[in-house]
Amino acid sequence: MDFSEPSEAVQITKALEDFIDQEVAPLEQEYEQFLGQDYEKHIVDETHRQVPAYREVVETIRKRSVEAGFYGMTMPEEVGGGDVDILTRAIVGEHMANRPPGFHSAIFGGAGGPTPILLACDEDQRERYLEPLMDGEITTCFALTEPGHGSDAHHMDTAAEKDGDEWIINGQKVYITNGPYADFAMVFARTSGDDGDLSGITCFLVDADNPGFEVGTIHRSMGMTPGQHAELHFDDCRVGEDQILGEVDQGFTAAMSWIGGGRINIAANSVGTAQYLLDMSVDYARDRETFDKPIGHRQGVSFQLADLATDIEQTRQLYRYAAWKMDNGDRARKEESMAKLRGAELANKAADIAMQVHGGAGYMKELPIERNYRSARVFRIFEGTDEIQKRTIARELI
Repeated sequence: MDFSEPSEAVQITKALEDFIDQEVAPLEQEYEQFLGQDYEKHIVDETHRQVPAYREVVETIRKRSVEAGFYGMTMPEEVGGGDVDILTRAIVGEHMANRPPGFHSAIFGGAGGPTPILLACDEDQRERYLEPLMDGEITTCFALTEPGHGSDAHHMDTAAEKDGDEWIINGQKVYITNGPYADFAMVFARTSGDDGDLSGITCFLVDADNPGFEVGTIHRSMGMTPGQHAELHFDDCRVGEDQILGEVDQGFTAAMSWIGGGRINIAANSVGTAQYLLDMSVDYARDRETFDKPIGHRQGVSFQLADLATDIEQTRQLYRYAAWKMDNGDRARKEESMAKLRGAELANKAADIAMQVHGGAGYMKELPIERNYRSARVFRIFEGTDEIQKRTIARELI
């Protein structure tokens, strides 16, 4: 068994480090107010929408990433991507997360960037949506979650009815990442069948300026970058047949077929963040003295760090094994859920231990620990809650 990192992952990581030093770091220095202790106050306005200056920084990095070939690198070469496999993307993501908060998350576009589900676009849709998305000219959002349906998304209330050669969408989505800024949304609505059926749900590509489509309340979250999530309202929103993504009634199945890669990325990012917090805590434990001795020499501290280091390594090997299986075409539903479950737990544990080791200093905004502490909590919720992952694992076992 070869446990070394793929050479492509090593090369991409090195290139990304250079890109961050040359293109991203100068912007982080110029716009330090978006990363400092009061970052939330500067990033959004009184309506909680991200201010133009912040949006311009994100757009600048996105376009530079396109030019450098990083943006959409997991997409196939036929659509302008780098055809990077799941394992390599995850390893790169781990390395990217192993750093303090910054603008580097815009390099890959996040929830607003290219996604494999759009490979179902027909020729006209590729020209209208996918190509400009790959070029960084527009962004998108994934509109699935509803006020009454999260884990049970296939019980959705949003519906679309056929009217001639058009469909009329009515409903509401919530917590949609990049919802306030997306140029088009991938909107899931029931088009046939009974409540709870996995089939009978269709994905529509809805332009932001489409009549009947409106961005509602911008949510205020516990952590993460503010101003990212919003409600989306559809009131007799008419779309044409040419705005159906893939096959009618098969949208939910298509969405679930690629969501596993997202869970792998969460696990990888959790490992990277946890490693950053561990290294930070080890350095502090070496230097910080109490009662004439470094706190790292005390078992109450050193054993916590030892446990965290072990958990990091376990989760690292688990997500890489799951990604390897997926890249080889093997069923990995159980392993990807295990990786996501353990990754989410790890992110929270690492932030908690880092804060405990740093004591009062870790609780203050001068250090990034408290921000990581707040942001980590959502990992146990999105892309499938802990409970959903356990249910999936149990089903695979039984």
